[in-house]
Amino acid sequence: MSALLLPNEILSMSAQAARRLVEAGDGDAALLYLALLEAGGEATGAGARLRWPQERLDQAWQRLAALELVAHGPSPAPAPEPKAVEKPPEYSRKDLADALEREPDFQGLYREVERIISRPLTDNDLKCLYTIYDYLALPTEVILLLTGYVARRLRRQKGSAGPRPRMPQIQKEAFRWKRLGVDTVERAEAYLRRQELVDRREWKILSTIGVTTPRAAVEKEREYIERWVGMGLSDELIALAYERTVYQKKEMNWPYMNKILTSWHEAGYDTADRVRAEDRPPQRRRSGEKRAGADRFQPSAERIRKNADWLDKFLKEQERGG
Repeated sequence: MSALLLPNEILSMSAQAARRLVEAGDGDAALLYLALLEAGGEATGAGARLRWPQERLDQAWQRLAALELVAHGPSPAPAPEPKAVEKPPEYSRKDLADALEREPDFQGLYREVERIISRPLTDNDLKCLYTIYDYLALPTEVILLLTGYVARRLRRQKGSAGPRPRMPQIQKEAFRWKRLGVDTVERAEAYLRRQELVDRREWKILSTIGVTTPRAAVEKEREYIERWVGMGLSDELIALAYERTVYQKKEMNWPYMNKILTSWHEAGYDTADRVRAEDRPPQRRRSGEKRAGADRFQPSAERIRKNADWLDKFLKEQERGG
């Protein structure tokens, strides 16, 4: 039996908005737009309704802003996290042995993960893997995509002769994916496409901000670079923000530079030329330089003559003892 829809329970969306969302193919952006409609356009209500982490909300909001379905500006705040966080269970050897014997999916996952990391799993490794599989309840295909991603990232950072990935590293990344809502094959593939884009631009951005020796970004640098790539900022804009950061701070400062780029993005500046024309930095006055408009206060010739006459009269009176 279908539910009765009351008039105030029906949401309406323009055909233009629907076309843009369908053509974009971004599920998170579409869900956020629906949540905004349900909340009557109230961004805070939409963020609380979805209960997403801030990073996921930011990405969806930026996508809607790019589609011109919301205004450029800060994304909604997420719902507050519960104070009590449940800890994953402590799996015994019997639990793990039973899982390998009775769960064919986990048995196949176990063998495939060993192949990806090129070494046999220890008992502790097996606990990490089963935590991802059982406690986080990520699909096996997502876990394999995750494991391959961690292995590739480590090779890129350390080189082919570097250490193999460890299961605690993979488990840590799995918890991060869970917080971001990367819990389906479609979302995992979309997330990895975004990471590939960041990978392609990472060294270019690092070299733009003064790094001279080729290397991978550290974790905090990577977070900022991901944010800037997600905003669609060009290398030219990033270079200009770096110049202004060093001018003001006398050194590279990631948080300060991020504030500059975020403000430009929210203002809709998409080229360095627009920034130079519309967002000029305050100029420091050199020592001895005239203050703007100082020449407007020069005395007139008439006033100079009157002052000279007064001074002559004063001196004569002084000579007479007046």
